[in-house]
Amino acid sequence: MHFSLLHWMCCPFCGGNFNAAETDQLAGEPGFGILTCRCGQYPVVAGIPILKKGVIGTAHETADDVTCLIEAGQYREALLSMIMPPPPASPALAPAWIQSLPSLKGIRRLKHLAHQRATRRWREQVAAFLTDPWDQVTACDLLDLYYHRSGFKMNDAYDYFALRFGQPRHLVALSFTSLIHTPRKPILDLACGYGHIARSLLRQAKGQPVIGVDQNFIGLYVAKTFIAPEARYVCCVADASLPFPDGFFAAAFCSDAFHYFVNKLTSFRELKRLTEDDGLIVLTWVHNSLLRLPHDGLPLPPEGYEALVRDMPHRLIADSDVLDRYRQRRGPALAHSDDVERLAHAPLLSVVASHRQEVFKDYGSFQEWPHAEGHLGLNPLYVTEERRDSFGDVQLRRTFPSAFYMEDHAQCRDYLPEVVNVPSQVIADLAHGKRTPEMERLIEQFVVLDMPDRYQ
Repeated sequence: MHFSLLHWMCCPFCGGNFNAAETDQLAGEPGFGILTCRCGQYPVVAGIPILKKGVIGTAHETADDVTCLIEAGQYREALLSMIMPPPPASPALAPAWIQSLPSLKGIRRLKHLAHQRATRRWREQVAAFLTDPWDQVTACDLLDLYYHRSGFKMNDAYDYFALRFGQPRHLVALSFTSLIHTPRKPILDLACGYGHIARSLLRQAKGQPVIGVDQNFIGLYVAKTFIAPEARYVCCVADASLPFPDGFFAAAFCSDAFHYFVNKLTSFRELKRLTEDDGLIVLTWVHNSLLRLPHDGLPLPPEGYEALVRDMPHRLIADSDVLDRYRQRRGPALAHSDDVERLAHAPLLSVVASHRQEVFKDYGSFQEWPHAEGHLGLNPLYVTEERRDSFGDVQLRRTFPSAFYMEDHAQCRDYLPEVVNVPSQVIADLAHGKRTPEMERLIEQFVVLDMPDRYQ
C-alpha cells in the first residue's frame, strides 16, 4: 500500500486518523498490515485496506479474524480468507459411481464423507491456483473459477465482467472519461468492480492517483492484479461515508452502479463533499424506474436523479445519445440537458454535475478512439471460424453467450458486424502489438479493443 494514500485516509466510521505504526512491525510481506483508529482495527490484505465491520471474508471471517491471521504472519491464509470461493454443490464434486448409489442410510453417510474429501481436495487445488505464481493465469481464468467452477455458479455474472470492454455501458463510460483533462488531484472510481473503467481513468489522470472503491474484495484484487494494477484500491461500502477528506478528488466517477445503491442521497452528498466546488461528478448508465429492466437494482425516475443534483449545475442525458455520438467518434453533448418528457422514455441515463461551467459543452471528436488507447486484443464476442476464403482471410463471427446477454446488450447488434473477414496477417500483427491501417478499420467496427495484456 502506498504511504501517501494511507496518510490521507480517515476512518469512515469514527472519522479518526489511522495509525499504521503496527503495520511496519508486523508485515513480513509487502501489502499486509493492520490499520488502527479510535474505533477499531482493520486489515490490509494484498495492499488493499478493508474498512468494513462484521463479516468480510468468503467463509464468514470477521475483520478481527483476518487481523489475527496477519498478526500471526499467516499472510497466505489471510489472502485466501478474502478470495477463496465456495466449493461446487455436492453432486459436482462426488465421484459419479457414488452419486449413482441409492439414498440409503449408510450410503448417505458414505456420500457425505466422499463429499467432504472431495471438498478438501478442491479447496487445496484452488488455494494453489490462487496463490501460486501468476505467469500463466489471466483475469478471465479467475473469473471462470468464480462464476463457472465454484459454488457461485453465476454464468451471467461471468459474461457481464469478462466481456465488459466492448459493451455499450463501457463505451458510454469511456465517452465521459474524455471530460477529464490534466487533473490536479486524484480521481475516484466509486463501485469500481473489477477495474475496467479505472484502467481508462488512469490514462486521463496524467500521473494523478486513481482510487477504486468497492465493497467486494475479489473485484479489487482482480483489478489490482490484472486489469488496472497502477490504481489504488480501498474495500469499503460505496453508499456510505467514504474514508477521504473534503475536496480530495478532482473527479468522481460511478459507472453502472448508482442505481443499486440504497443510500443514494448519502452517496451523492459524499461525492459533493469529496469534489467540492472545483470537481466533477459523473454517474453513468443509471437505470430509469419508469422503464424497468432485469437486474436494475433500485432505480429512480429522471426527476429523482434531478432532485439529487438540483443544488449544483448539472446535465441529465439519455445514454442512447451518448452511445450514438461515441460511434461517430464524438464525446457527449452537455450544452443542454435532455427534455424531461424525453428522458421518461429513456431506459438508461447519465448525470454530470459540476460547479465548473466549462464542463457543460458539446464535446467534439476524439483524437484517438478511447477504446483503442492501450494494449489491443480481439473483442471476445468474436470467434474464429475454420473456413478461410481464397484470399486467405480469416472469418470472425459475432457470438452472444446467452439469450439474456443478447437482450441485455441489444445495442451491440447496431455496431458490431455479424461476420468480419480479416487477413491472417492482421491477426498476427495484433498478437505482436503492431498497429496497421487494416487494424484501424477493425477498431472503428469495435472488433478490436483495448484490453489488458493478461486478460483473456
